[in-house]
Amino acid sequence: MQSLKLQLVLFLSISTSHAVFSFTDGLLPNGNFEQGPKPSQLKGSVVTGHDAIPNWTISGFVEYIKSGQKQGDMLLVVPEGDYAVRLGNEASIKQKLKLIKGSFYSITFSAARTCAQEEKLNVSVVPTTEKRDWGIIPIQTMYGSNGWESFTCGFRADFPEAQIVIHNPGKEEDPACGPLIDSVALKVLYPPKRTRANLLKNGNFEEGPYIFPNSSWGALIPPHIEDSHGPLPGWIVESLKAVKYIDSDHFAVPEGKRAIELVAGKESAPCTGSDYYNWQDL
Repeated sequence: MQSLKLQLVLFLSISTSHAVFSFTDGLLPNGNFEQGPKPSQLKGSVVTGHDAIPNWTISGFVEYIKSGQKQGDMLLVVPEGDYAVRLGNEASIKQKLKLIKGSFYSITFSAARTCAQEEKLNVSVVPTTEKRDWGIIPIQTMYGSNGWESFTCGFRADFPEAQIVIHNPGKEEDPACGPLIDSVALKVLYPPKRTRANLLKNGNFEEGPYIFPNSSWGALIPPHIEDSHGPLPGWIVESLKAVKYIDSDHFAVPEGKRAIELVAGKESAPCTGSDYYNWQDL
């Protein structure tokens, strides 16, 4: 009997260490990286074990950064909580989740650049049968005052399980250079419908990506060329620049909870295939 109990405990511990979580809207499990590696799994700030960060699997040069940590003369700031991760050259973090097959989702994550002038991130969902359920998101342009921005992208779940992967494709001379990542979240998107009040689908922009409640800078939606399934249902960002998805908690929204801000001037514009022009918030 004692042997059976021991086997059961071992089975449960092995199962939970590689658990696949059924997702609900909001932060991924340990999506803010507040649960960190054990001291034995760190060499300075460098993470030494692939599964050292709970709920995540890492590859390559990944650092576990504490808010206020110094890099040369620069002070590293974490927007929410006390910890974030930094992805070095060709490094990645990933997490496996249970999804609803055929449903549409948006990913929102916060990022900041450090050393490089033109840092980028490759966000992908695997496995997938879609050719472009991935995208390269440039993060060299920051519109916020604290050096951090939230970015979004969308995808369709082609399988009931998939891995969310955030990868730094950069190749800098200093392997410690690379973007900081904090607060990764997911949200289910529902197909919008036209109403008698507004013939445009999602004309008031209420259906869109997840916005972190404590962030005051909204979330950038990349142009259509970077995203095959956009995170703003019913709309395409028809430009080479991103637009910002904002909420009424931090911005003046004339009606409802959400709106779009054209942060890059006249080159940024959301558009839809409809011939009717009756949107509510912009």
